[in-house]
Amino acid sequence: MGFKIPTVLNNFNTYGAGRKYVGVSSEVALPSFENMTETIDGAGIAGEIEEAIEGAFGSLETETTFQNISREYFDFVTQTGNITYRGSMQVLNTSTQTNDCEGLVVTTRGKVKSFELGSLKKGGKGEPKVVREVTYIKITIGGENVLELDKFNMIWKLNGVDRLQKIRSQI
Repeated sequence: MGFKIPTVLNNFNTYGAGRKYVGVSSEVALPSFENMTETIDGAGIAGEIEEAIEGAFGSLETETTFQNISREYFDFVTQTGNITYRGSMQVLNTSTQTNDCEGLVVTTRGKVKSFELGSLKKGGKGEPKVVREVTYIKITIGGENVLELDKFNMIWKLNGVDRLQKIRSQI
């Protein structure tokens, strides 16, 4: 029995407050997750250990690049609700050697941290960017939730496992 290999993100679009930004956003840099840590050291331990604090992450941010400055770009800068990126991931079925597609949805919430106007270039793209501090992110692949982090509500789910449920129940 074969399996599916994700090969390329065939296409995607950006949404904010019900608005579809067709053809104006061009690329999104998703957050890097870095656990907050505490240094552990004590008797019987040969040195220091950086212990990851479950569900506690440093600053997370997205960077959305647009083709050029436009009304839609400035509208995106002012968005305060969910920002959603919906894509179609092309996958290769190894047993049939055929391509298929799976939906990919990344939903985020957060505030604009910075924005760059990019450049003005004759016959070219200006590539302005919007950077958002992310306080909530959820990723769904093929209809299955694979990651959810909600910093304000202490929710941290990875592959369907609620990794902070016990901690929430104890506090």
